Amino acid sequence: MPNYKVVLFTDSVHQQYMTEQQQAIDNAISTITSELVDYTDSRLAQFSTKQRVPCVMIFKDGARMMSKHSKISHDEMVNWIKGVVGTL
Repeated sequence: MPNYKVVLFTDSVHQQYMTEQQQAIDNAISTITSELVDYTDSRLAQFSTKQRVPCVMIFKDGARMMSKHSKISHDEMVNWIKGVVGTL
C-alpha cells in the first residue's frame, strides 16, 4: 500500500489556520500522515513554482503528487485530499 503524506506550508500569519487545517485532516483521514512546516522548508521551493503560503502538498511514497495554494474550508480540504488519494 502506498504511503501518503500531506505537508502544510505556512508562515506566522497563517499559523493558526494551518494548525486547525492539519487537525481537521488528521481527524478525518487517519491513514495519512500530515506535517506542518514553515515556508522556508526546501520542499516548497523544490516542488512549487508558486512559493507562497498557505500551501498544501500531497506526496505519495516521497514523490509530489499535487499541491494547492489557497485558503479553503477544512471540509473542502479533506474532500480534495480524499479525491487525490482515493478513499483509504
